[in-house]
Amino acid sequence: MMRDLKFLKLFYGLMLVMVSAAFVSCVDDNDDTEAPFLEVSPTTLIFGLNGQPADGSQASFDIKANRSWKAIIEEDKSWVTLSKTEGEGSATIQVSIPENINDVATVVIQMSNKVGVLMSKTVTIKSGETVTPTVIYSETVGSAAAAGNPAVADYTGWDDKVVTYSGTNASVRASQSNAGGYPTASGPNNIFFAGAPAEFVISKIAIPEQNTNLKLTFGSIYVKDYDAKDYTFDMSKFEVYLSADGTAWAPVTYTKDNGDAEKPNWIFATSNFTLKQPVSSLYIKFRALDSSKFRVDDITLSTGNGGDEIDLGAAGDPKVTTTDAAAITESTATLGGSVANIELSDVTEVGIQHILFSTGTVTSIDWTKATKTAATVKESPWTVAVSGLTKDAQYAFRAYTTTATTTIYGEPKTFVAMTSTATQISIAGLVEKMTATSTAVDKDYEIRGIICGDPAGLNYSYGTLFVMTKGATTAGNALSLYNNQIDVTQYKLGQEIKVTLQKDVVKIYKRYDVPQVEGFSAANIEVLSESNTVTPIKVTVSQLASFVCMPVTIDNATIAESGVWKDPGALKNQSFTAGGTAFTVNFNKSATTFDNKPFAAGTGSITGIASIFSGAGQLMPRNLNDVSAFNSTSPTITNISPENHTFPAAGGSQEFDVTVANQGSNTLSVSGLSNAFTANVSGNKITVIAKENTGSSAISETMKVSLTNGNSEDVKLTISAKSTGGDTKGTFTSMTPFLFSEGVNNYSAYGQLVNTDIYCLKLGVGASSGSFTTGALKVSGSKKLSFYAATWKGKTSKVSIKVNNGGSVSGNTSIEPVANDGATGNAPYTIVFSDNTDYYTFNLTGLTESSTITIATDDSFGTTAVTNSNARAIMCGFQLY
Repeated sequence: MMRDLKFLKLFYGLMLVMVSAAFVSCVDDNDDTEAPFLEVSPTTLIFGLNGQPADGSQASFDIKANRSWKAIIEEDKSWVTLSKTEGEGSATIQVSIPENINDVATVVIQMSNKVGVLMSKTVTIKSGETVTPTVIYSETVGSAAAAGNPAVADYTGWDDKVVTYSGTNASVRASQSNAGGYPTASGPNNIFFAGAPAEFVISKIAIPEQNTNLKLTFGSIYVKDYDAKDYTFDMSKFEVYLSADGTAWAPVTYTKDNGDAEKPNWIFATSNFTLKQPVSSLYIKFRALDSSKFRVDDITLSTGNGGDEIDLGAAGDPKVTTTDAAAITESTATLGGSVANIELSDVTEVGIQHILFSTGTVTSIDWTKATKTAATVKESPWTVAVSGLTKDAQYAFRAYTTTATTTIYGEPKTFVAMTSTATQISIAGLVEKMTATSTAVDKDYEIRGIICGDPAGLNYSYGTLFVMTKGATTAGNALSLYNNQIDVTQYKLGQEIKVTLQKDVVKIYKRYDVPQVEGFSAANIEVLSESNTVTPIKVTVSQLASFVCMPVTIDNATIAESGVWKDPGALKNQSFTAGGTAFTVNFNKSATTFDNKPFAAGTGSITGIASIFSGAGQLMPRNLNDVSAFNSTSPTITNISPENHTFPAAGGSQEFDVTVANQGSNTLSVSGLSNAFTANVSGNKITVIAKENTGSSAISETMKVSLTNGNSEDVKLTISAKSTGGDTKGTFTSMTPFLFSEGVNNYSAYGQLVNTDIYCLKLGVGASSGSFTTGALKVSGSKKLSFYAATWKGKTSKVSIKVNNGGSVSGNTSIEPVANDGATGNAPYTIVFSDNTDYYTFNLTGLTESSTITIATDDSFGTTAVTNSNARAIMCGFQLY
C-alpha cells in the first residue's frame, strides 16, 4: 500500500503523452495527469452458509483509484452480486450472496485508460461452513494496574507467561482505559508506544499442528490530537506483522470498527488470514509510526475461517525494491533500488533496467528489450543516472540484483521524461509566507538547502529534518521538514537536498514559532550533493529564538554541576548561563546518543540547533561533538536501577544495577546503612537485604553508593511499618496486597498513582461506573474497613460496599465522597485528603475466611458498567482492622 502511495505522490504529471512514433498513442491534454493508482481492501471476504459475513469479516471492499475501473466477476460465479461493477475514483462495493453456497469466487478490479488496462487487483470471496474460533493465545496485559510504566521487557504481570515479550520504546501503562470500548475490553493496562517507530513483539506463540486459518484481534486507540479530542484512527500509521522466526516479517492487513468515533475511543481490529505453510510457532509485531499516540490491548489469536494468504516462508527471501524516480528532466532521470535479506558480499551486481512504455500494463513488458545499467558502486540502496531519454515519453523501469546463481528484480514503476514545473523559492522566502495557521501552499514549489541538523544524533522529534540556506549567516534562513513516517536517519548532516512541495497538499506554518513544512513524502526529497560544510553561527542567548532551526554556537557557556546529559527514555533539560543570562539545553527523550553520557561542570562553547519553547530560545545539541567542551573523563556513576525501593514489613531483598562511565579499575562501595539493612557489592551489582520491621513506624534510610575517585549517588530505602490493626487516619500506604493483588476488576476499575508514590483504586471512567471485588479477606468476626476517598472534580458520586461469601455491612452501606480538584486528568493525581471530610469507616460483621468485599460506584453491583457521568471516585489507604 505504501509503495503505491509513494508511486502516486512522486509521479504527479502527465501519464501518457503525445509522441510521433507509431507505437505511442495519443491522449487529450487534460487526461491522465497522474500516475495510475489502485488499492483494494480487504482482498478476502468470508461468508457463512447463511449468506452473512463470518465473524471478523465484512460484506464490502473499498476501491481507491484515480482512473475509471471495472469489477469483473469470475465466469460461472453468478451467485456473487456487487452493488457496483464500474465507476471512476474511489468507492465502497457491497457484496451479497445467497444462502447455502459452498464455493470460492474471484472479482478482478481493472483500472484502464484510453490505451488499455493499466493495473488490476483481485478480491477473493469465500462462502461455506464456518468454524467456531478456538483461542490459541490471549493477552489482556494483566489485571492488576501496572505501576511505574515498566518497559514491556521488564513487565511481569502478563497473562501468558509462556511466550516472551519485547519492544522498542514500548511500555505498559495503566491509563487511557478501554473499558466499555468493545465487548472484550479488559482495562486497566495497555501497551503504550512512545518515540516512533515504536514496536511491541510477542514471540513464540505455539500454533497447533496444521492450523493455517487464523484470526487476530486487538483493541487500539490513536490520540491524534488530545486538545481537539480527535481520536480518528489512522491505520497507515499502525502496522502489524507476522513471522515464523522473529527475523523475517510479513505485513498483515486488518479492519477496524468505528469505536474511535465515541468514548472511550478504542477501536476493535480484526485480521483474518491464511498461512501458506503451517508453522510451529508464530511471532506478532505491532509497529507505531507516530510518537506517543498509539496504544494496544486485548490481543487474541484464534483459529478462524482464513483470509488473505501470508507467505511466511518467503518473508525472509531476498527482496529487491525499486525506488521512485528522481531528478527527472526532459532527457535524464535518477533511478535506483535497494535489496533486503541478503548480504552484499553475496551480490555480484546491482542496477536498473528501463524501457519506453506506452500501452498495456507493466506486467506485459518484454524486459529482454530493456536497457540494463549497472550501478557504479555495489551498495544498498543504489542509484543509476540514465540519459538520452525522449522528451514527454513515458518509461517503465525496475531495479535488479544479481548473485552467482540468479537475478532478482523489483516491481516495475513508471515515469515521464519532463522538466518539473515547480516554482523555485528560497527557504527565507518560504518562511516569510508562514503564519501561526497551517496553510496549504498556493502552487508547486521547490526549495533547496543543506541539512544542518544531525539525523544520526537523534536529538529531535522523530521525522524532523532541519534545513538551512547554503552558507547563510543571518536569521530566518532555516526551517524544519516534518513527516513522522520518514526515518530521517537515511539522510546526513551536510547533504544538499531539493524538496518539491505540492500545491494543496503540503502545508506550512509556524508551529509554536518554529517554521515547519508538512505533507511531503520521502519521494519529494532528492539528495543533490554530500559533505557540504555546515558552519554554526555564533550568537548570544538573546538571539537564540531569532535563529530558530539554524546551527548556532554560544561561547563562554557555563554549567554549575556535573552529571549525565540525559537518562535513557526520558527528556532532559540542562541549565546553562552565558553573559549572565540563563538558557536551556534540551535533549529529546529519543536522543539515545546522549544517554548516560557524563559531562563535567565548567565553561566552554556549546553548539546545537536553535529552538523555541514557550517563547524562549533553547539549544538542542546535534551530537556529542557539539558538547565536547564539557567532556568528562572522570569515573562517574551514571545510573542506578531502581532509583529507590520500599520493602514490606516482613523485609526481603532487592538487587540494584549500577551503570558507570570511565570506570577503569575503580570500584563501588556503599555506606550510610544501619543494621536494619545489609548490602553486598559484587562488581556493579548491589544486593540489599532488609530485616523485618516489627515497629509501628516505617524505617527509612539513605544508602550512599560511591565510586572510587568518582562521584556518589543516594538511594532511599524504606521498610514499611507493621500494621497496628487500629485506626489508619494519616496512612496513605498502598492497598496492596489487601485488595488489589488478588482482586478482580469487574469493570472500569484499576490502580493508579496519587502524589507519585501512593497506589489508589480508581472506579469509573468517562460516563461509566466501576466495580472492584477483593480477594478472600482470610479473617473472621467483626472488623472495620477504613479508607480515604474523593469524587472526580466537579462531579458527585456514590460509593457502595457489600460483603460476599458470609458477613454483612452493619449500618451505612454507601458514602458520597466530596469532590476534589486534584481528581482530574491522568495519573499521577495530586490530591490532598482531609482527615475530617475524606476519611470513611464501615462496620463489617459475621466475616468468614472466604469473605470478599465489593466496592462500586453503582449500588446495583451488576456485572456490567452503568452509564452515569457521576460515577468516578478515587480511594486509597485501605485497612481492615
